[in-house]
Formats: sequence, C-alpha cells, structure tokens
Amino acid sequence: MVNVKIRILHTSLIKQNITFVLSFVDENRRKTAEKFVHEKDKLLSLGAGFLMEKYLPEGEIKIKESGKPYLENGPFFNVSHSEEYVVFVSDESREVGVDIEKINENKIDGIRYVLDKEENKIEDINALFQVWSNKESLVKCISYELKNIKDVKGIPLEGKRIVDEQTYYTKSLIFNGYALSLTLKGEEPFNIEIINLNSLED
Repeated sequence: MVNVKIRILHTSLIKQNITFVLSFVDENRRKTAEKFVHEKDKLLSLGAGFLMEKYLPEGEIKIKESGKPYLENGPFFNVSHSEEYVVFVSDESREVGVDIEKINENKIDGIRYVLDKEENKIEDINALFQVWSNKESLVKCISYELKNIKDVKGIPLEGKRIVDEQTYYTKSLIFNGYALSLTLKGEEPFNIEIINLNSLED
C-alpha cells in the first residue's frame, strides 16, 4: 500500500523564522498575508505559501474556478490550515484534497448544519469533526465549491466514495486535537505518513 506524506507546520515555527519565511515566499503571498488583521492568520497564510514554494517544482501556480490552486504540469497538491497548523500534501498521479480542523465544541452547531441525517446521529465530538473534515477533503479533491459540502458523504471515515460516477478514497484521523483528512482520486487505499516539521530545513 502506498504511503502519502502529509507535511504539518506549526505557526510557532513560522513565527520563529519569519525573516526566512518572508524571503522564501513570493511578493503576492506576502501581500495576501498582510491583509489579515490577526497575526495567526498572517502566519497561516505565509506558512501555506512557504510549503508550496518549498515542496513544489518551479512553475506558475494557477487557481481553478473553485479556488483550488494547481500547477499546469503537476504534481497534484493541496493545502489546508486551522488555528495553529498548516498542512501540505502532493501526489504525482492522482488529484488530492486535504483538510485539517481544530476540534472545538463551540463549532458543533455549525458542523451539524452541513451534515446529513445519518451523519448527525454521531455524538462523539472527535468523530463529528472527522466527518466534517472528511467531507471537506473530498470536496477539495473534487474541486467542488465548498457550498456543495452537504452533497457529499463524510462517512465512513475511511473508504471509497463515488461522486458523479468518479471514485475517491478518503481517510481521516486525529492529530494533536485536530481532525485531519485526506482524499485521493481513485479506489486504491493508502497509508497516511505524517511529517511534523521541526525545522524549516526538513
């Protein structure tokens, strides 16, 4: 079974190395980050830009109508962030979607709004956030608008999904109080290999 690497970067590491990060990302990313009022959001934006610059081959990153970034000649890739973490994943051959969500009881009502009747029967808070994250990773893989998240299934937490006659494989887990989910196009199962970056040189 293939291993898919998810690289995870904490905002504290971005802050500690802010001069290096700013020199690494392009001008557009720096301008985008400066628009955010809160430092956390600026760090998350810069972290996303840093990971794309570091782990993608050189090339112009374009944006699909759905808002998903892509490279004309690959690889497929995706980024997500929540509170303290930015995550990045890429794959040479398959479309990919990743999502991370901080588990927070205050968000439960909002989550239940995007779940279907079966999904709303779940009471365990960790599983509830995994379902939400799983749905978002699938939507991002498909490149649907996120407003269509109610139209896709978030359970089971690992397994095949069929959307518009296309098959996707999704997997969700818990990482340091966050729900983390990954979806790849196709029916081939995969293992998630988490790479928790302790240095910007990793």
